[in-house]
Amino acid sequence: MNYSTALVDTMYKHHRIHLILNCIAALTWMLPSSTSLAVSSDVETDIQVQADYMKFDMETGNSIYKGNVRISQGNIELTGDKVIIQRQQNKIQQINIDGQPARYTQDEDSENKINASSQHMQYLANKHRLIMTVNAHLKQPDHTIESQRIVYDTKNKTVIAGNHAKNPQGGRVNITLTPKQDNSTAPAETEQP
Repeated sequence: MNYSTALVDTMYKHHRIHLILNCIAALTWMLPSSTSLAVSSDVETDIQVQADYMKFDMETGNSIYKGNVRISQGNIELTGDKVIIQRQQNKIQQINIDGQPARYTQDEDSENKINASSQHMQYLANKHRLIMTVNAHLKQPDHTIESQRIVYDTKNKTVIAGNHAKNPQGGRVNITLTPKQDNSTAPAETEQP
């Protein structure tokens, strides 16, 4: 092995290690509980990111993920075709997810499971809001909401949908309410002689 080959090999290994360390650093910046999408029991769990492509800006800390993007932490999962994470002062400020559709799933337990989808999602960390636009759907076991714009407050567990004077693009809201099944009032089986 000559000197130039060894130098190129060393530079390649150093670049690879540096890239891996930067990716790890970028992902750990997603962990502060004040900016987490996860419920309180999940903020200590690892964040897993999978994508076909990643670009990380070392100056700003912003990152772009493309191609079958999947971000999960505990019982929270975000999926989409493209995800942009914007940071400021080492904290996540905003996450933009685009997809056909983009999806948000939160499975706290069977009674509070949330499935949401839309063409575009924007998570505003300081407001704890997930804003879903274009063919937005939000489903829980007892109801389904459909509109062109749905805002879900992940902290207070409130939903705002539809047309508002400040945002006329919200469109009409379709809501389907599903009564809870009460199995305790079912007639008891009688014993046949």
